Amino acid sequence: MVICPDCGKEVKEAKFCSNCGALLPEIEEVVEAEVVEEPAGEVVDVSAEEETVEEEKFEVVKKSKFCTNCGTEVDLDTVFCPQCGFKFAQEEKPQTKFCQSCGKKINFNAEICPHCGVRVANVTRYEEKNVLLSAILSFLFPGLGHLYLGLNKKGVSFIIAYIVSAILIILLIGIVLVIIVWIWALIDTIKSTEAINKGEFVEDKLF
Repeated sequence: MVICPDCGKEVKEAKFCSNCGALLPEIEEVVEAEVVEEPAGEVVDVSAEEETVEEEKFEVVKKSKFCTNCGTEVDLDTVFCPQCGFKFAQEEKPQTKFCQSCGKKINFNAEICPHCGVRVANVTRYEEKNVLLSAILSFLFPGLGHLYLGLNKKGVSFIIAYIVSAILIILLIGIVLVIIVWIWALIDTIKSTEAINKGEFVEDKLF
């Protein structure tokens, strides 16, 4: 084992660091084979026997891959080939994922599940809103509840509709319109608040 001069990690002796790909200093190794003379006159190469044992152990716990550039066998978590310095490609990004709400398979980049409408992207979640507060604001004046939810376009639309209806009271028809807009805004505010708290996508428009 040697210490990489660039990243400081202890790695196996090779040409390149398996962690950062830096060129490692060359180390000359002198291997002397031990020769044991048997009484019968036979010569046994001990180093050859040790290599055979090491290979058998390696095959038992073998968890490796091969470099596509030079064919060197390396550990699975190796980033750079220690023989040629080739950088191994990262895992490909998955194309699909499963919705945590309905369990359907959807596109990996989808932000909203096309099957159930629940937000599935890893984006900033809506802040949870108080249903009672949004209902009270809408009860006091249609549109205020939607502004509290951040649905500004809806809020402004309900405010304008309520004001116009109030003006039309002079023509009597305005009384009916005021009641319709008031009830509509109240119900929509409650439903929108519940949907936002569930993580569902709520469109900021009336129609």
